[in-house]
Amino acid sequence: MVRAPFYDKNGMKKGAWSPEEDHKLRSYIEKFGHWNWRELPKYAGLERCGKSCRLRWMNYLRPDVKHGNYTEEEDALIMKLHQEYGNRLDPVLASSWLC
Repeated sequence: MVRAPFYDKNGMKKGAWSPEEDHKLRSYIEKFGHWNWRELPKYAGLERCGKSCRLRWMNYLRPDVKHGNYTEEEDALIMKLHQEYGNRLDPVLASSWLC
């Protein structure tokens, strides 16, 4: 069962994205690019704020976002870094940005 969408006081939709919204966002960005995140929802026909569109694109819809399990190499790197640094995240994150 899917919950009904929630709209905030400005009329912007909140909550889970529908497949139709994903399709609209993906199609618009593939055709025109993401030139202005604040204006993009209006031109793409979405009732979302620009920040929501940007986060959806950057975290889920971009073609280079990896979905699924880690590769053996990635898993080995994670294990190596954990052995070296334990649960301290700062050095691990710093080394991942340098790759």
